[in-house]
Amino acid sequence: MPDVSFLSDRGNAFETTFTEYGYTCQQVVPPAFGSPFSPPSKLLIIPSGFADKKYYKLLPALERCESQIKTFIENGGIVLAFGAMLTDYTYDWLPIKLSYHMRFKTQNVTLVDPKDPAALLVEPGEKDCDGFFTEYDGNVVMKDAEGRPVLVSKKYGEGYIIGAALHEYPSKQFLDWACAKERKPINI
Repeated sequence: MPDVSFLSDRGNAFETTFTEYGYTCQQVVPPAFGSPFSPPSKLLIIPSGFADKKYYKLLPALERCESQIKTFIENGGIVLAFGAMLTDYTYDWLPIKLSYHMRFKTQNVTLVDPKDPAALLVEPGEKDCDGFFTEYDGNVVMKDAEGRPVLVSKKYGEGYIIGAALHEYPSKQFLDWACAKERKPINI
């Protein structure tokens, strides 16, 4: 049973790094997502560019499994959704309000709420940002140099929804929290 599920039709970008951290990360292809062939996990990662068809073909699977994603989160799962990479995008398949605007820029990212578990995702400082969030339910965890949210978090039921407009791999500390031994794997 993997610690992390990575929804992708283009390989598993996180597997090597997460293995080095001591965690398992399994790619789930869109046709298997939400089916009995999609193993339970603690953390679901939706990659940067997921909404742009030139990068991935994931939107039909996310939209088809909207209610299953909601149940996954309510029961303790964590969803880490990266930037959509479309000019403007609303994450309609999540059970909270989350909207994004694409704008690539390397900039100084500052920590707003160090107590939020999402603050473990990356260290503040110079980061590649692919955009920012224009609407969100929840907590601003990090903001860009212009004061716009680039990392937001919302506790939802027993789980969390984390939106990240950052082009960065999750830190080991974040995985230690998201994939803690006391957290149970959940089916999508």
